[in-house]
Amino acid sequence: MENNIENWCSHFVQFTGSPESLKEIEWLFRAMSALEKETQQGQRPPFIKNNDGCFSNIDLFDKKVYFETIATPNIDLLTQVADRFQTGFILDYHELGHSIFGEATYDQGKIHDIRLDIEDFEKFNYDLEEQAYMFEGFYYDSDAEILEIMLEMKKDQLNKPYSRRR
Repeated sequence: MENNIENWCSHFVQFTGSPESLKEIEWLFRAMSALEKETQQGQRPPFIKNNDGCFSNIDLFDKKVYFETIATPNIDLLTQVADRFQTGFILDYHELGHSIFGEATYDQGKIHDIRLDIEDFEKFNYDLEEQAYMFEGFYYDSDAEILEIMLEMKKDQLNKPYSRRR
């Protein structure tokens, strides 16, 4: 599938589980990547029953699978892959055109999806004079660095719901 639609959600996922299951998943994604290059169409594993979305621009590197989906993360497809091979996963995803930035973990049938809200994206801005992004009084070269910091802050808040931030 060609990237002729503006808003593609980029992902990288690392599966967790037995070495045998991880090898099978790697083989699955390598096969889908090869088929995608041949057909120029996004791919879906053959055991996926629904017709909701596919993986595009699939690449594998350093035990991670990189791919894109149209507009939003398709966590459901990954949970079906994980269930099939009895694994878990950690997924990082972003589509900044729609203010989507988050991390999902899947372990023992439970999904935890933590993402930034529109309000989070409004907490920083670009300073034209400094030619840098400003967040909480500090300058950053990249908005990605700020988004990572904010996501870590959100994860900390969720892990410590009763603590107050000073």
